[in-house]
Amino acid sequence: MLYVRLCIDKADQLELRDRVRAEHRAYLKPNIEQGAVPHIVQAGPLCIDDNDDTNLASFMIIEAGNIDEVKLFHEGDPFTKAGLYEKVYIHRWDKHIG
Repeated sequence: MLYVRLCIDKADQLELRDRVRAEHRAYLKPNIEQGAVPHIVQAGPLCIDDNDDTNLASFMIIEAGNIDEVKLFHEGDPFTKAGLYEKVYIHRWDKHIG
């Protein structure tokens, strides 16, 4: 099944995001490989606008057997552990197009 994970940063946390970014990416790397559980299908930060690449949230499409696998993956993310996020949305995605 596919899931969307959308994590909105707390205000004024760019320094925290920058400081933990390398650890966050290292955590994600094994889950990019085909066959990984959960498997990251797409991922990347949301940016402020067309002219400002400042990150304000994290977005992922994740393939997993169930939502509990995604939640467990989320809890292990260094960004989550560092307290970067203000709001987190994890929902099954019923893909219709593409």
